[in-house]
Amino acid sequence: MSSSEMELSDSGGPAALKGFEYQNFVAAYYVLNMLQDKSLITVRCEAVDDVDVVYANKIEYIQVKTTDKDSKWNASEFADADTDIVPPQGRQRKDQIVSKEDSILHKSILCDKGTLPGYFRIITPRDITDALKYLKISLNTRSEKTELRQPLLRKLNTCVERNRPKKLTAFKSPNKNGVEYWLDHAVWEVIPNKELLEMRCTKLIRQSAHRRGIYLSENGDAERILCSLLVNLFDKGSASRVLKSINDKSYHRNDFIPWFEAEIEHYANLSHEHVKIYSTDRIELQAVLSSFFREKNLYEAANFEGKKECTGLKGEYHRRKYGYDLIARNLYKWFHEVLLLPNEIADVSADKITDKFKTLTQRYQHEANFINQLIAKALLHSTVRTTYKAQPIAAHLHIDDDNDTCFDNIHIVLNTHEPDNLLMGFSRLITIVNTLSLEEIVGEFHELLESEAFSTQKEKVLIAKKDNYLLEHDINDILEPNSSLDNNLDRFKFVFFIGYESDHLKCSSKDMAHDFEEKIVSEATKKFRALVDHLVSVDDFYEDLHIEVYLYPIPSLASLINEVQNQVASQWTTA
Repeated sequence: MSSSEMELSDSGGPAALKGFEYQNFVAAYYVLNMLQDKSLITVRCEAVDDVDVVYANKIEYIQVKTTDKDSKWNASEFADADTDIVPPQGRQRKDQIVSKEDSILHKSILCDKGTLPGYFRIITPRDITDALKYLKISLNTRSEKTELRQPLLRKLNTCVERNRPKKLTAFKSPNKNGVEYWLDHAVWEVIPNKELLEMRCTKLIRQSAHRRGIYLSENGDAERILCSLLVNLFDKGSASRVLKSINDKSYHRNDFIPWFEAEIEHYANLSHEHVKIYSTDRIELQAVLSSFFREKNLYEAANFEGKKECTGLKGEYHRRKYGYDLIARNLYKWFHEVLLLPNEIADVSADKITDKFKTLTQRYQHEANFINQLIAKALLHSTVRTTYKAQPIAAHLHIDDDNDTCFDNIHIVLNTHEPDNLLMGFSRLITIVNTLSLEEIVGEFHELLESEAFSTQKEKVLIAKKDNYLLEHDINDILEPNSSLDNNLDRFKFVFFIGYESDHLKCSSKDMAHDFEEKIVSEATKKFRALVDHLVSVDDFYEDLHIEVYLYPIPSLASLINEVQNQVASQWTTA
């Protein structure tokens, strides 16, 4: 919507806003609905109507009327315009009574001037008469009360057209929509007082904080957050329509969601009364490897439906020596997330610490028999957790699938403005990446997706994930037994992590060629292409999948494994 849609008038704005406490609560309520409705993009205060709620596919214009009367709203009070007396002109001999077209209904219809389909809502503390009760029925269920529509349409048309010159066409919005369109897109909502609105707002705040793993205290945290929000909305509503743009009077979800999350984190840190098992704070999370290149456009000309991306990962050199010890120390810090269930991580009671440590060491001992897989799994886990806002699902600890091909990393990728994704990953540490090893990896992937095992594992993941310990997400629908991969391709991302020995890297940097960085990038790009080409040659369906490949070249896998084992031995007794 362009700024020209906003009426350049301050009438009913800053001067009267001090009396609009009820209206501010209405605006706050719709802003807070952004927390549960990803299609709600913007809430505007005193821009086109009292409150404009902009969704991805529509806009709802809300008029808030708090006039003090004992009687209910009737059609005449709502739709009859004030009039002017116009002196005789031309052949006229008498004064003419002419509509000012300024009733609540006239003004509401005139709001319909944007590019998105217009919807309308009237919110009042006072109730309405039976003649208007059709408007209180939800748009989704009005087909059950069609007998009420026609009488109300006739009544509203009569009110709107009353005292308008006969030569004029029927009253229309700038988008050429009239009373009938308004009636079919409008709802009247009665909310008796601002206290009820306040309760709705604080409930949304508490529920949304809870879904994000934060429990606000009952001593007024939600009310303080609401107070801060109302101050922000007051400032936007009071901004001059003449001097400010429509953007100055808008609260966008891109701004609100980070603000809200910062607010609840602030109060959670004060009270310490919350559960957040898997932090998404990038400051807290320690990456094990860093990236040295990223390739997103290699398959751009192929016009695949699914994205094909590659990231090269590296360890660092310190005093010319490859940092196996640093990688091992940082990787060790991630083992508790890889080897423990969410409830085991959450239980920090003193009497359970010994049992938790025992469980951790026992699981490591079991995994140590396949140390390559454990290290690869942990490296991919740490990479995903520090790259995305991701919550891991410890499905492999719940499910006895040692004899089946399975994904060793499953994460919910949380998206602020789009539906959340499920990331499913394979990880491998192999000495050489050649045609044979790639065929093996692709074969395992293809076997899993082609068989019933994929659907079965989805269902097991749905059962295994423990939402009590996860942040709010919306991936349940794609895990249901009747949910098809084909119908949800954009919700899945498949990831391959491959660590391999590279001839271009040495344990001492002084032994490497001066152009080793260019050679490593070229080598990784070729391996990425070989993997994707082989995937799509096996089944062109894979052209449609979103696939991300992490390639980790290293001088010596044996040295890394040995250093990880030494690091664990120095911290735990695993025998």
